[in-house]
Amino acid sequence: MSCKKCASANERSFKSEMSLAFRELENVDRAPLYVSQDISVCLDCGHVELTLPPAKLELLKREASRPHTQRRSAP
Repeated sequence: MSCKKCASANERSFKSEMSLAFRELENVDRAPLYVSQDISVCLDCGHVELTLPPAKLELLKREASRPHTQRRSAP
């Protein structure tokens, strides 16, 4: 498979752990959403691609649609 950004064939898959957090200042006290997922990295241009698991995507959608005062405060 080739990189979608630079068309290089120099891509590799890696295990990853990341946290997703809302950027707004009023959300600074909100717990992030932790995701462990494989990612594809182009070793030529640095483009990274991943797909969130369905359960994490649904949780992210729910959190994003809640008013600030109703968002969860612990994982």
